[in-house]
Amino acid sequence: MNNIEKLFLIDRQKLNEEFYFRSLIEEASSLGIIDEEDVEKIQYQCLELLNHKIEKLNRGESSSVRVEIAEKIMISNLYTVGIWLKTMTDAHEALKEIKETNISLIYEKGRKRIDTKLNSARHIHMMVLKNLLKTENYTYNATLKDGIKGFFKIYNPDYEANEIRITADYPLSIPVNNLAGIEFMLKYLENIYYENMFCASFSPDDIEHLLFGYSEDYKLLVINIYEIVLTAAIGCKIAEKRAMDLNLTKFHRKIACDVLLGKSEKEIRQIVINANRDLQMELNINNINLKQYMKDSLTKVISAIVNAAKLNTFENVFVSKKYPELRSKFKFDYGIKMEDELYRSIVEEIFQCRYLSDKLLIIKRKIKSMADMEDLLLDAELTDNEINAVLHGLDILEIAALAKRHDFREENISDLSKEELKLRNCLKNFIAMQSDNQKKLILKSIGFMEE
Repeated sequence: MNNIEKLFLIDRQKLNEEFYFRSLIEEASSLGIIDEEDVEKIQYQCLELLNHKIEKLNRGESSSVRVEIAEKIMISNLYTVGIWLKTMTDAHEALKEIKETNISLIYEKGRKRIDTKLNSARHIHMMVLKNLLKTENYTYNATLKDGIKGFFKIYNPDYEANEIRITADYPLSIPVNNLAGIEFMLKYLENIYYENMFCASFSPDDIEHLLFGYSEDYKLLVINIYEIVLTAAIGCKIAEKRAMDLNLTKFHRKIACDVLLGKSEKEIRQIVINANRDLQMELNINNINLKQYMKDSLTKVISAIVNAAKLNTFENVFVSKKYPELRSKFKFDYGIKMEDELYRSIVEEIFQCRYLSDKLLIIKRKIKSMADMEDLLLDAELTDNEINAVLHGLDILEIAALAKRHDFREENISDLSKEELKLRNCLKNFIAMQSDNQKKLILKSIGFMEE
């Protein structure tokens, strides 16, 4: 009874997941659950296994190798034994297995378990490759394409089961700690799979523009893309706007800042948790594992936002998109217009709205193309302030497209309607209020400035 009580003193959280077998024996020995005779028996069986593996390595010709090689094989053997012991429900069952079963037999069970994990890892890697982000970030592509393939090519579960022999340079939002060998790789791939699943909710172009806003050198940086996208999307929800296009403009960042400034850490945590809930609803995320991964990722996001609130440096956390293509030849697709009857009903619905917030909500929910947006700005009899509010919800590419089509520099305005003149004037004023850098990008992209 005393020994059974002591078994429950073994806290699984305190055991080393990388060296599980060894740490379990050490903990059990220190608590007096197993005695010196048990330890010697286990050590002898481990040495027998080592001798067998060395003979197999040397094809029966010799049982001697260099000390450092023997040590590596022993570590690999113990790792494999630990792989099987981890399938036990608790320390009591694991120690019972060790006492009643020869270590060599436990090793064989662990070895088969490694093969199962290898097959799972290959399957997940295949799914990761199918759902790979379209990004030019070097570390992301080099690790997930070539690096992981390299692991499967050189992984040696018979003699180096605890090794990965590659550098997983691409960082995860939730790092894999205290694991080795196939366990590390399997967990790494699972985390990557969920990060890619989340990012697949967004347009690859929007993600690339966001990364460019994070740093113009993002292609060469060692960064976690998922974390940057998640933070921007959370920022959008805090600003009470659609997160799908990751369009966190300077205007919306100020709204988010106003919500967060002066709040305690506890209050900010709850705001972010609520924003994460709203984000999952908008993106229709139902996968339980992805939801949990996002929840676990919030620790870093909350910490970054709390620090930004203290220092008032939200621009470093809530990143705005940038458009390198605006520096070259400008092309824009206005999209397809909706049916006339549907369009007329939306315009009529806006006419009947008294409040700007209601009008903006209708526009956000029902206007899906820039072709319809342009018509609406001309047909809905919006005031200058209302047009300006709509323009704040567009990204730079969309503003540039409108400015190119409605050239406010033209002097001949005799053929223009009152609505066209109003839109041109609003565009001119809106662009004038942008930062110098954004203003230059817009004007250069549509030929209003020389390169």
